[in-house]
Amino acid sequence: MDFSKRNKKVALARWKKVLSKEKENISEGRKSLVAKAAICGFLAGDGSVQKRKEKRFFHHQIDFFPDDKDMMHTYIELIKAVYNKEPSIKKNKNFYSVRINSKTIFEDLNKHAKFGVKNWTLPKELFEADEAKQNWLRAFFSAEAYVNKSSIKVQTVNKEGMKEISKALDSLGVSHNYYEYNSKNKSEYPVSIISILKKESRIKYCNIIGFWHRKKSKALKEALGL
Repeated sequence: MDFSKRNKKVALARWKKVLSKEKENISEGRKSLVAKAAICGFLAGDGSVQKRKEKRFFHHQIDFFPDDKDMMHTYIELIKAVYNKEPSIKKNKNFYSVRINSKTIFEDLNKHAKFGVKNWTLPKELFEADEAKQNWLRAFFSAEAYVNKSSIKVQTVNKEGMKEISKALDSLGVSHNYYEYNSKNKSEYPVSIISILKKESRIKYCNIIGFWHRKKSKALKEALGL
C-alpha cells in the first residue's frame, strides 16, 4: 500500500469537510449582504485579498490595515457576524494589521468584487440590499478619505473604481467634484480625485454615510458645527 497517497486522500477528505462546514457557517440574508458590502469597502480602501503559493500549497490571505481602533473593531465584528471567524491582530507603530487565512472567505468575497490597489470594484449586486451602498462608501471613505475644515477628499490610482464611486454619490444626492491629475513625473500613475466641498453636501454625507473612524468623524462634525 502506498501510504503517502493514502495519507494525502485522508488529508484532502478532511480538508473538504472543513471547507464545507465553513461555507455552511456563512451568514445569509439582508443583514449579511449589508455587512459584506462594508467588508468589501474596507478591503478596497486599505486591504489585501490574495492567493499565494508557498511550496506546494496555496494560502488564501485577507489583510486589513486600519489606523483607527474603532474602524478595526467594526471590521472584526463584521467578519465574525458574516463568517463566524475571528482574525488575528498585530499592533504596528501607526496602524493595526488584521489578518485571516481562509479559502472560504477568499472565494466568497471574490464572488462579489475585485480587490487590489488598481483593480478594486464596487460589489454592485450587494447594493440591492438597503443600506449596502452607504455601508460600502462609509467603509471605503473611513479607510481612504482625508477630512479638513473645508472638504472630504479621496484620491486613488483606480480610475474606473473612482468613477463608480462618483456615480454612487450622485445616486445618493451627494454633490461632489471628480477630476484626474497627471503628474509630470512619468513614473507616477495618474490619480483620480473626489472632493466634497459644499457645506450642504458634507452635511448630507455626514447624515447618510458618515465614518467608522473616530478622528475623521470628529473632524467632520467639528468642521460642520454639529
